[in-house]
Amino acid sequence: MKSQIYFLTLLFTLCLTSCGSSDDSDSQGNSDDPSDLSVSFTVAEDGSGEVTVDASANNAILYEFNMGTSDNAKGSSETGIFTYTYETTGQYFIEVKAYGNSGRFVRTETEISVLAGDPGTIGEGYTTPITYDGMEIFWNDEFDGTVLDQSAWDYDIGDGCPNLCGWGNNELEYYRAQNSTVRNGILTLEARAENFQNSEYTSAKLKTQGKKAFTYGRVDVRAKLPTGQGLWPAIWMLGQNIESVGWPETGEIDIMEMVGGNGGEKKTFGTVHWKDANGNHASTGGNRSVTTGLDEKFYVYSIIWDESRIQWLLDDVPYHSVNITGDDMGAFHKPFYMILNVAVGGNWPGNPNATTEFPTSMEVDYVRVFQEK
Repeated sequence: MKSQIYFLTLLFTLCLTSCGSSDDSDSQGNSDDPSDLSVSFTVAEDGSGEVTVDASANNAILYEFNMGTSDNAKGSSETGIFTYTYETTGQYFIEVKAYGNSGRFVRTETEISVLAGDPGTIGEGYTTPITYDGMEIFWNDEFDGTVLDQSAWDYDIGDGCPNLCGWGNNELEYYRAQNSTVRNGILTLEARAENFQNSEYTSAKLKTQGKKAFTYGRVDVRAKLPTGQGLWPAIWMLGQNIESVGWPETGEIDIMEMVGGNGGEKKTFGTVHWKDANGNHASTGGNRSVTTGLDEKFYVYSIIWDESRIQWLLDDVPYHSVNITGDDMGAFHKPFYMILNVAVGGNWPGNPNATTEFPTSMEVDYVRVFQEK
């Protein structure tokens, strides 16, 4: 079993509230108090979800473990060794307490990453693994359950007005939370032809701004795209500092854009935008065409991003790369957050026409972000 071991060296505080006595000897501590708690974790990397906690402390007679699950799973051990199997991939805060004969305890809490099974995929198309050699999951969403995980995502609502009407691209949609659903392991972003708030179309846009941001790593997004003239789905990223520096200085990484209509459903684009040394907007990108449309089955849209370059892949096949070591590329060495949306109309795709059928949607099976260990 392939495993990862975490070692902790921390400063611990002795809890005084667990002991009923309040005489001078207790206030000063005694030989029955636990001390010098150390904890290590062995986390299986084979997808089994198994985690072994190994705790030790001076004068400890019992150890308690809270494994940080939603149902508050706990355990105890006199030896300090405890093994637990998680059912779901994710980040977990584990609390360990060591008790002494005095009734007092020392404690610590730390966060670990757990891989629990290779989540099932939905629909026809390519899929990528839940593990990569030399990498660990920073964050992922498999869209299980029936509600959006709002600890990671926010809805972007509106038409961009008053500050950026049409989202800077003369788009026609009004984004609403109601156009997004999570069901049967799929996140759906649906574009509809309906009048709302002076817009002829509604759609959905989600972002992890202020909740999940990262610098460097691998991003995999498995998705099936909408179809039709005027549709413009995107999987992209913006710099977390956009509120303070604006666009394009913040930087933009477009993992996937598709422009619907006229065969556009068979081509994906990967692009970066930034402010160049002269203070002007700069961009560069590449694209890849496919035989079976991006709207006909699921594909996996990926980037591999490190200190020197950003590489784009479709179904694990690289198709473009950008060097980011230049003096004007500083934006791409700072944290970015994720965005998923389906735009309707705009400067690039043009408007829907009589051939465009609504509703149409982007379906997302998973979003996974990996970073080097």
